[in-house]
Amino acid sequence: ASAFFVTQTLRGLSRDGRTVIASVHQPSSEVFELFDQLYLLSGGKTFFARAGFPCPALRNPSDHFLRCINSDFDKVKATLKGSMKLRFEASDDPLEKRTTAEAIRTLTDFYRTSQQCYAAKERVDEISKVKGTVLDSGGSQASFLMQSYTLTKRSFINMSRDFGYYWLRLLIYVVVTVCIGTIYLNIGTSYNSILARGSCASFVFGFVTFMSIGGFPSFVEDMKVFQRERLNGHYGVTAFVIGNTISAMPFLIMITFISGTICYFMVRLHPGLEHYLFFVLCLYASVTVVESLMMAIASIVPNFLMGIIIGAGIQGIFMLVSGYFRLPNDIPKPVWRYPMSYISFHFWAL
Repeated sequence: ASAFFVTQTLRGLSRDGRTVIASVHQPSSEVFELFDQLYLLSGGKTFFARAGFPCPALRNPSDHFLRCINSDFDKVKATLKGSMKLRFEASDDPLEKRTTAEAIRTLTDFYRTSQQCYAAKERVDEISKVKGTVLDSGGSQASFLMQSYTLTKRSFINMSRDFGYYWLRLLIYVVVTVCIGTIYLNIGTSYNSILARGSCASFVFGFVTFMSIGGFPSFVEDMKVFQRERLNGHYGVTAFVIGNTISAMPFLIMITFISGTICYFMVRLHPGLEHYLFFVLCLYASVTVVESLMMAIASIVPNFLMGIIIGAGIQGIFMLVSGYFRLPNDIPKPVWRYPMSYISFHFWAL
């Protein structure tokens, strides 16, 4: 029903003086009848449908035409015949007596000498002589600000509607930080609490931010849409990155401030507003870096499984040189201390 409605709408546009060129995939008979003219393509060649291959009774014409030029049917028949799972019976169908390659040659030869071919060439010559304005293929007509605004709005709606995008992560963050708060509850300021405070901070900025990997599957889906729309010239990379970043900010701020507040006051870290704000802003910055890292990985890897593995590996290396598992001065200076520890956001957060 949806395909029929869309095709009817396109047909209405064509009746208003526009030319509509559409590709259609296995249309129903009702949808197929709405098209005025048909081109069948196989390997870049154009075919005329009425070339000695009549459509059998009670068969969808579009299916019959595809059957004439699709060589995959020959492969299926050869496979079944080789495995003795197909018994061929006598049939009047001309396609049963010849291969698809032979049918294609017959169709192209017939079309090359047909009246329709000459009429098409004459029509092309007539159109070529018409003087008109040159169409500008400069891409989207929307301004950069409008592109960014539209992408931000669309991305925000998608994120707010998808429970697994940020809402589930908020729930998990709250549960984990409550667990941290109960384990390190009111840890105090004695000499013995120094190591425990370091462990608490390391877990918060290491393993808590690690959970941001959970949004990677959604990034992969966004990248699929982005690649298609970018090729169509709707917008560029900068507008997409700005839209995704701004739309994610409210969710990340909410997640980090709620979970950071729970952890901060249950553990009773340094009192004072500026210390509290510094802590939650560090947590927000760390989560934002992980989000950006996973988006960068999503633009490179082909599937979300590989992306999660690569993202987890990178974060594992960053945590290793964060200065907790080995103190900064004890980290081997070539490579690990310089530059790896300075690249690691865990190092700066701690």
